[in-house]
Amino acid sequence: MRPSKGSGLWADGSETARQQHDSVDVRISFVRYEMSKMVFDVDFRNNTSRALSVGPTDFYIQPLVTQPVASTVATPYMPGRMTAFDPEVQIQELASRVAEESAAATHVGTNEVLTSLSHVVDDLASLKKKETKEQERARETKQKEENDYFTQQRLEAAAAADQHRAQLEELRSGALRHNTVEPGQRLRGYVAFPRVDKADLIRISAPGMAGGTTLDFIQIRTVH
Repeated sequence: MRPSKGSGLWADGSETARQQHDSVDVRISFVRYEMSKMVFDVDFRNNTSRALSVGPTDFYIQPLVTQPVASTVATPYMPGRMTAFDPEVQIQELASRVAEESAAATHVGTNEVLTSLSHVVDDLASLKKKETKEQERARETKQKEENDYFTQQRLEAAAAADQHRAQLEELRSGALRHNTVEPGQRLRGYVAFPRVDKADLIRISAPGMAGGTTLDFIQIRTVH
């Protein structure tokens, strides 16, 4: 993925597309592909004399097929204009997961309480009857396996909470989020769009640009 027209600017090793209109300067570079997303780095600079409201859903793509395909291959269907993903949705989902998993990592549930009580009952019962060494080992092994199961459940919940917490912090700090950009200020962050592998041109519309002004990226088309 690269800009169709180079600007001579680079950001973190990626060539940058740039458009300027009415003192608004927009610079976009491709970052990476994810499972179902294309991620771009957006640098929005407000050089006007007025405050501008900017958010990720103000950015759109129009995937296009501009190059001919082989006669044996049907022309891929291209969707219409698509807006960028709103990171606030994923942020809320991750925050909920972190809270749930953190609680599961420390909470002692009803099943675990009942299991612990059953262990006490079994231990008391063992005092009233003469257990063989084999029976004693079997009881202790069973209790240890049950205790280990609940411990493992808590460890897995804690690990999941840590993983989702890291994703949450990365999203909060890295994603472009809705904000008011004052005169002379800039807003920078990642913007993600739905992935469209069969397009050979990704046309991005940005806020503050004149109608029809886009930032175009060439993509190597894949046909399945």
